Order: sequence, then structure tokens, then C-alpha cells
Amino acid sequence: MTLLKKLQWSFGILLFFFVLPVIAGQLPFNKQASTPIKQSEDKQVVFAATNLAEQSVLEQTKEPEPDQALDPDPFKVLVLFTHTHEAYEPMVKAVSGKVATSHETVNIMSLKDKIVNHFNVNGLKTDVLDVDIMKKLQEEGKGYHESYNVMRPYLSKHLETNNYDLIVDLHRDSLKHDLTTISYNGENYAKIAIVVGAEHANYRWNTAYAESLSSTLNAIVPKISKGVISKSGDGVDGRYNQDLAKQMMIIEIGGIGNTEEEVNRTIAVIGKAISKAFVNDSTK
Repeated sequence: MTLLKKLQWSFGILLFFFVLPVIAGQLPFNKQASTPIKQSEDKQVVFAATNLAEQSVLEQTKEPEPDQALDPDPFKVLVLFTHTHEAYEPMVKAVSGKVATSHETVNIMSLKDKIVNHFNVNGLKTDVLDVDIMKKLQEEGKGYHESYNVMRPYLSKHLETNNYDLIVDLHRDSLKHDLTTISYNGENYAKIAIVVGAEHANYRWNTAYAESLSSTLNAIVPKISKGVISKSGDGVDGRYNQDLAKQMMIIEIGGIGNTEEEVNRTIAVIGKAISKAFVNDSTK
């Protein structure tokens, strides 16, 4: 080999090793390896007790990350109360001294601010359809069985200009305390039942959302959810206005005998469960 060819061969080897790192840096696997994968964090929840001096924290909260605080596309929830005057006996008695399951002011709708706060803590942008349907029934001279029909135009009109990822109509069950209460880790919670009307086109969609939420609730507090109840046939509404949205359900929180603390704990669990079921695991 001539001296010239030896020099050319040596120069070629040096050039190859010089450009190799540059070439390697352009390969796809190197781009992936150098790009950190953002891990999703489990959103936390706080139980805000009625008496702030006795506030009980279910889990420690974390300050939201900057990108969470400025989320341009938050998960939006609409909360409504078709049976607005449904009340819990212990709450009514604490205020009026009387035992009652219906009250104009101390009722499930009066918990709306707590519901919004608990939901917001879990990253849910929450609106309330603030219509007192029981008062509307009285004004229009209609019976209790017409509640959903009276609610319908208010909900329908609201949905014409607003989009939501989940819509929940909150109620309370009529069962006694021992059937609507569960103890977990030394604390009592109001049990949950999720109701879906089976006589409309959105039934399967509504059911899928409800079953996903129910299983997530039970993963947080075992057996807090009694499952999804489908309603159809004579003597029931059969649709509960759920034909207006595929992602709508009724959530019954506890029964007539549950205390405010028990209901409040459960509201906190619902907020966390919605976040875990539809936000943290969302692919939207």
C-alpha cells in the first residue's frame, strides 16, 4: 500500500469516528430517551369539616403544577338537583329542632358550595344549574312526579350553550341510616347509589359512565357504592332527562338519616373518583 493510500485510509477512519456521535444523535430512539416522560399525578382531595376547628384531612393536598393551574381544556362537570328540597334528618333537626326529610333551605341543594369546592380541589371545573325545582312546582301548581319534566327545559337550554364532560343530578335515598352508611378506616361515609334510566337511546352510554365511576368509588372506599341501578317500566320516569346527554347520571348520596359529616366525606370521595375515572385516566 502506497503512503498516499495509507494516509487516505487513516483520514477516513478519523472522519468516521468524528461524525458518528452526530449521526447517532439524530436517531429516533435517542430522541425518545432524551425526552422526559411526564408522569401524571393522582389528584388529592380534602374533607372540609363543618367545624373548621375539627377539620379532618383525608389526604395531604399538593399545590397544583403551573400547567394544571392553567389547563386550557379542564374536565367540566355540571351539577344539578332535580329534587332540590330532599333533606337529611340530622341536618334539619340541628337547625329547626324538628325531624324532617324535606326542607326549603336545609337540603341537598344547600350543599352545592361544598360540592363545588371538593370537585375543584380535584381539578374539576364545576358549574351548578341553580334552579329550585320544588319551588317551580309550587309556582306552576304541579305535582312532585313532574319534577323531571319541569327541570327539562332549564337543563336543555343550558346545554345549548355549554358543553360538559360529565353531568350529575344529585339526590339522597329514602332508606334508613343503617342501610346507607359504611365505616372505613374509622370514619363513617354515606353510601352511594347511581341510577340510570333505561328507556332512551343514551342508556348504554350513561351506563358505561356510571359503571366506571362506581368501580372507581369502590376502589377508594370499598363498598361505598351500591352499584348502578337501571330504572324502567311502570311507575318510574325511565329517562330522568339523561336522553339529553350521553354522560349523565343520577347519584344518590346517603339516605334520610345520614349526618352532614358523613355526606361531606362522601362528596369528597365522589370528587376524587370522578378525577381518577375520567381525568387521570383520560385519553382526551
